[in-house]
This record gives sequence, structure tokens and C-alpha cells, in this order.
Amino acid sequence: MISETHIDRIVTELESESIQGRFHEAYPELWHYLNSESFSGLSSAEHQLLYFMCAVIDLSMAADGQHALEDDVEAFQDAEDENWELHEQASSWAEAKDKFFENYGQEDLLAFVEDMLIEEEGSELSDLGREVLFITAKSLVDLITPT
Repeated sequence: MISETHIDRIVTELESESIQGRFHEAYPELWHYLNSESFSGLSSAEHQLLYFMCAVIDLSMAADGQHALEDDVEAFQDAEDENWELHEQASSWAEAKDKFFENYGQEDLLAFVEDMLIEEEGSELSDLGREVLFITAKSLVDLITPT
């Protein structure tokens, strides 16, 4: 499991601009998908947050040194479908998130995603945008495979 320590270090480095995200270069198929019409309903702020979370997920995996991400849009869409199905089976968004965390192997990464989407006053994120971002990021984390 990728640790909270790795995640926090990557967030700090990205925020201080001492490193740059490489997600778009490392995973071109996924990058193109995340910029497709499927995500056209996201605001600019929501897109920026999605890219930031993708960079943190990618760089955390690289820092951990024990995981790789599949650049496979089909596998990503399968994970997305499973996550949306689980969401639809839940009676509320809170219940769905609880189910997403149950026995999840990358709990710290998922907690990072959840923390990034906390509702704050003046936030530019819509409720639907938060759900889309959470499920998109979780689907990305679902593609992590041990190396």
C-alpha cells in the first residue's frame, strides 16, 4: 500500500513546484480520455483538481517504487463502470463512499482523494463534480498493479 507519508511528500513538492506532474506523458491514453467529451461537464477548477490528483497518484506510486499504473482506457472504463454501479446501489453518497473504502488496498490514496474534495466555503466544486472526481480518481487507483 502506498503510504500517507509518500502522498504528503508528493503534495508538498507539487505545491512548491519543486517537481512537475508527468501523468500526461506517462499515461497518454488515460490523459486523452480524461480530456475527452466524457468529462466536458467539469468546470475548469474541477479539471485542474482532477489533474492535480492524477499527478499525486502517479508520483506517489513512483515514489513508492512498488506499483505501476496501467495506461489502459478500457480497464479504466471497466473500473469506472463498477464504481458507478456501486454508487447507484447505495442510498446516499456517504454510504457509497463507505463502501468504496471497505477492504480497499490503497486506503491512503483514497483518503487523499476524499480530503481533496472536502466541501469548503467558496469552493468552486459542484456536488456532482465532487462525485465525478472521486469516482474518476478511485478508478485510476483501481488500476494500480504490484510490479
